[in-house]
Amino acid sequence: MPAVSAADTTGSRRPCVVVGYDGSDAARVALEYASSRAGRNGVVVVVHAYGPPADWLGRPEYQRVLDQHLGKGEALLESIPVVEGVTYETDLIAGDPAEAIVNAAKVRGADEIVIGSHGYGRLRSILGSVSHEVLHTADRPVVVVPRAAVKERS
Repeated sequence: MPAVSAADTTGSRRPCVVVGYDGSDAARVALEYASSRAGRNGVVVVVHAYGPPADWLGRPEYQRVLDQHLGKGEALLESIPVVEGVTYETDLIAGDPAEAIVNAAKVRGADEIVIGSHGYGRLRSILGSVSHEVLHTADRPVVVVPRAAVKERS
């Protein structure tokens, strides 16, 4: 039986699944899968990470670009497709996506991490895709929803 986390209003623990979300088809299928894993008694924590602007931009331009990144991330998280009865929480985090997902899972005491795969192939995995990095740095089970699962639902 998997460990449970995320205390509910009665003080008992309930399933918690963290899912990486970037708005892509793969991320939407991963979110759907995470929702089914958490179930009606669980919590799905939807994590979106954005890269902070380059330091060399200077203060006014840096802030403008940062505000754009934040705005896009907030809009993306506000528009997630939800399953009725499932509790969703969102985390918008500046930094490396894989690191943000793994850290969110640790902080939330998640039972597992779900992430979609864009399926860029072997070259991309050598360079370090997000799903590849999450698989190698996570300290809990990781489910990678393959590209073929996205095609089946299209």
